Amino acid sequence: MSFSTNQHPFIAQTLNSKIIGTIVGSALGDAIGLYTEFLPKTASLSAYPDKSFTLLPPATAFREDSHRDKFRPGDWTDDTDQSLLLILSWLNSFDDGDESKKGLLDEQDVAERVRSWTTQGLRALNKAPLGIGQTIGRVVLNPSYLEDPVKIATDVWVKCNRNAAPNGSLMRTHPIGIMCYDKGEEETFKVAAKVGRVTHVDPRCVVSCCVQVGLVRGILRGEVVNEKDVDGVIERAWEWVRARKDYVDPEGGEVIEELLNREEFSRHCHAESLDELQLDDSMKMGYVYKCLGSAILTLRKAMRREAESILPTGSRLFEDLIVELTMEGGDADTNACVAGALLGAWVGYDRLPPHWEQGLHDREWLLKKCASMLYRCGMGGDGSESLKDLVENDKDTAIDGGRGLLSKKELDDRERDYVMMILTKQKDRREAAEKAERAKKGGLKNWFK
Repeated sequence: MSFSTNQHPFIAQTLNSKIIGTIVGSALGDAIGLYTEFLPKTASLSAYPDKSFTLLPPATAFREDSHRDKFRPGDWTDDTDQSLLLILSWLNSFDDGDESKKGLLDEQDVAERVRSWTTQGLRALNKAPLGIGQTIGRVVLNPSYLEDPVKIATDVWVKCNRNAAPNGSLMRTHPIGIMCYDKGEEETFKVAAKVGRVTHVDPRCVVSCCVQVGLVRGILRGEVVNEKDVDGVIERAWEWVRARKDYVDPEGGEVIEELLNREEFSRHCHAESLDELQLDDSMKMGYVYKCLGSAILTLRKAMRREAESILPTGSRLFEDLIVELTMEGGDADTNACVAGALLGAWVGYDRLPPHWEQGLHDREWLLKKCASMLYRCGMGGDGSESLKDLVENDKDTAIDGGRGLLSKKELDDRERDYVMMILTKQKDRREAAEKAERAKKGGLKNWFK
């Protein structure tokens, strides 16, 4: 099966929708999840009691705190930024005449882009790198990182007593399921593992990435249509990683059995409720299995509702399930980002909620990158030279985004501007609170008079 196969127009149109749905659905999950990121469930419910969000004006206001002060409603976070690094890397290596490279990513190029992003941000959109994870920061900012990314990632992992299994590689991995649509499942696992390990070598991270890309690829190909198929991908990804000693034991010593504990893996992948996953546990909220488990459960719920014809359907299916996940708090933007990719692949772009999708910042730019992905896959456009030229000469796909890299002074100025923006928001809030308090006291005095 290949993207370029002459398919029935309905099948091609559905596949296009599912591919775009994967990318945009993930970004929407990220943007909505930001509303409750790092909050306990109780605080999430207190901040958004109606459990309803819109990104169209007037967009739902953020809970007022220093974390959300860095963003606007409709912004995506570092999760989507890093998935775009993979997409831009893949588009940058476009070679219309080399079919063998169509589903592959150069992990060294990805490493260079992640390294650049940690200081420069997403240059194509002139975005600062907001939300650099501890593991990624420790790994990619090592002076020797680009000489051997996996070695440095392993060294950092060992120094953390092999306990670090965060979700930083899982959050960016879903585009590989699209890139490897016409590749074998094991080859897809291989690409996911190689790309994930440039920052996260823990085998729990590796197997999680393999499950995610296997599910995206399977949904697009029509091979994952029910929960039994989901279970099949989970099992095959587990066995594939478990059979590779260099992945199970990155140090090269004895196999560390406890890191790939089957019971723990299964408990998360087969959770029946979000409560079981305890997503807002302050000590473990960024754990990769929590993120993976919540995404798989969200996909299962979608399958069950459609199989049982339980309303709501249409765009409400995506919206209700992402809101349900968001209201759990914890690392909500990453959980909803990963779940949004699976759910977006399942329902397709046409069934994403318009009042979210149309309010997403940089929406048009993102859709253009989706169109470029479709063209490279052989699924988009009319084969015209203009679209081919657009993909081959897209300056956005360069590491510097076609804008050049910022100087130290420019980086310092940008950091200063962000700090001033946050301080201004906090000052305005404080003054508004003081004004309200004065008005309240004045009203009481007038009442007594």
